[in-house]
Amino acid sequence: MTTVRNTALRIAALTAVLILAVSMIPAPRSEAKSKARLSAKKISLTVGKSRKIKLTGTSKKARWTVTNKKIVTLKAKGKGKRTAVIKAGKNLGTCYVKVKFGKKTLKCRVTVYKTAKWPPEDPEPPFEEKPLSVFSTDLTEDLTRGAFSMREADDEFTSGYAGTSLAMLKLLTEAEPDRNVLISPDSIFTAMTMAENGASGETLSEMEASFGGIPLDKYREYLATLNSRLIKSEKIKYHIADSVWYKENDIHIRPEFLQNNVDYFGAEVYSSPFDVNTISDVNNWVYNNTRGMIPDIIKDLSKDASLLLINAIAFEGNWSEPYENTQVKKEPFLNDDGTVQKTVNMLHGSESTYVKVGGADGFVKYYEGGDIAFLGLETPKGKTVDEFVESLSGSDFIAGYSNRSREYPVVTRMPEFKYDYDASLVNTLKSLGIEQAFNEDLADFSGITQYPFERLFISDVIHKTHIELDRNGTKAAAATAVVMEKASSAHSQKVIEVNLDHPFVYAIIDTDTGLPLFIGTVKTL
Repeated sequence: MTTVRNTALRIAALTAVLILAVSMIPAPRSEAKSKARLSAKKISLTVGKSRKIKLTGTSKKARWTVTNKKIVTLKAKGKGKRTAVIKAGKNLGTCYVKVKFGKKTLKCRVTVYKTAKWPPEDPEPPFEEKPLSVFSTDLTEDLTRGAFSMREADDEFTSGYAGTSLAMLKLLTEAEPDRNVLISPDSIFTAMTMAENGASGETLSEMEASFGGIPLDKYREYLATLNSRLIKSEKIKYHIADSVWYKENDIHIRPEFLQNNVDYFGAEVYSSPFDVNTISDVNNWVYNNTRGMIPDIIKDLSKDASLLLINAIAFEGNWSEPYENTQVKKEPFLNDDGTVQKTVNMLHGSESTYVKVGGADGFVKYYEGGDIAFLGLETPKGKTVDEFVESLSGSDFIAGYSNRSREYPVVTRMPEFKYDYDASLVNTLKSLGIEQAFNEDLADFSGITQYPFERLFISDVIHKTHIELDRNGTKAAAATAVVMEKASSAHSQKVIEVNLDHPFVYAIIDTDTGLPLFIGTVKTL
């Protein structure tokens, strides 16, 4: 009897140990976390419009809530209420739609904009947004965007902005003389200023000097004010988004660094493992915020990468005076030496605004609403595009636009064109004087992390752009990623012709200041 009792006790004890051991084996992360998800983690709506989002990967009944019913309302539908119809009200702003199922909760960020459409004739985005994975935790809801002091562009800002813009275009054109170049100074400066928010000492001084010599506290106010004004344009779409991604359980971010980037740039904040899932999530975020024009920004992350600062810009505008079909003709696009390069669709027009920039004749063609315009410059005779860019300064550019004239008409020709551009800006920024930020031993970003042993330096600045210009208008997008690692005068009747039927320079400008939002060259089509 005693033997049977002892055997039973041993079996019971062994069973308990086995149960305890099995319960302590962690479930594979992919199995435990990757099933249930929302069809979108962030959506944009215009006033009065609706959109569905779905909860997939679970059979549990869902319960939907919204953090601000004044911005959007929602209605649950279908089996298990796993589909929600979100409708934008009349109030603008951002809120979160949350869905709870069992003990888990997921959320979707919803932003309501004015009635501006994207594109103007179609209120729905022309692509399906890509959701972020469950591996990146959105911490944005925990941070409230505060007010910042508005600082409108003045001579100090326009001079610094334009000077640095032309200097970067010059350096990149020299580096790749056979390539079409396109940069977005707005995107680059915004992403770098996000990093500058955490710089100190000589590192900060070098960055300030390279961006026009303007102190950080003023420069970020200038940029934030410019961007805030542009996104409010109603006839065109100028979408700007910023985000901070830091490696979870790796560095401890200073709250004031995050708050500054939220306040000035409306940055979203994510904690992520910095593995293949993070790469996918960052690229999906860029894809969504450039309306699909830039599909990805990073290919891989080093084991030491700890922080990503991302800016994305998407612009789309229709011409205020579109080209008629009769103004589109098949004509040759020429090389600098006059030989035929390619037959293209050439757009013939007549514009009322003439500019002369650095000896080059040019014209301004406005997009709907007049807040943003295209500026085309015909390279002066005897000069190549590279030679012209080399001779051009920021003050030349601003002075040329400031002295624009409507005294006589400008007969124009320019091609429809479309291309992509990408570059690492490390050498370019070093040439501008930013040295310490890229030096593992000297970089001082002590304003980012809470602990002195978590020293960061900038390992890369990746810039990608896209442009499409045709008879109807223009689409353009830019994305910039700052990757940070832990250290181990004429007669009134005169008619001027500007023929962009050979390599030329162009810009998309803010018509209030003349500042180039995008600036580039076209050499090949």
